[in-house]
Amino acid sequence: MELATGMIDTYAGTGEKKPTPDGAPLGGTPLNGPRTIAFDFNGDLYLALREGNTIYRIDNHSLTLHHIAGTGENGYSGDGGQAHLAKLGGPKGLAWNRGLLYVADTENHVIREIELSTGLIRTVLGTGQRGDGPEPDPYRCALARPHGVHVDDRGALYVGDSEAHRIRILR
Repeated sequence: MELATGMIDTYAGTGEKKPTPDGAPLGGTPLNGPRTIAFDFNGDLYLALREGNTIYRIDNHSLTLHHIAGTGENGYSGDGGQAHLAKLGGPKGLAWNRGLLYVADTENHVIREIELSTGLIRTVLGTGQRGDGPEPDPYRCALARPHGVHVDDRGALYVGDSEAHRIRILR
């Protein structure tokens, strides 16, 4: 929306629920279930596609879509490897911080971190099983469908753990 004029326009997507091809131009390309966005300091936009089980980067200069995570198949795999070869389960939250992208991998009940310079993905919070704690060990603390993620200016990661009815913090 143009705040000055009050006019709204489509930035991305065609309204069709179809796969999103890598390297495609922003205009005329379908988006398979966009759920959340996050910007980096360059103005590039990161986009979680829930139904597509993928994460894309929109290059704000060339206006092209670049696939960075998820095979498109629902699942939970790939920790320690390349993010584009990992399986995701309905990602619904993103937060960018200093070259890292945090993903609320909602249906897998985990928070994953993508190191954007290397493309590597790993789980930083959650067990992969639905649950509620225990704290404080992030690798033993079960989550229940996390949605929102945010990194504050000190680098602490906040997580909206929706079905546990909590906001968790990883420092």
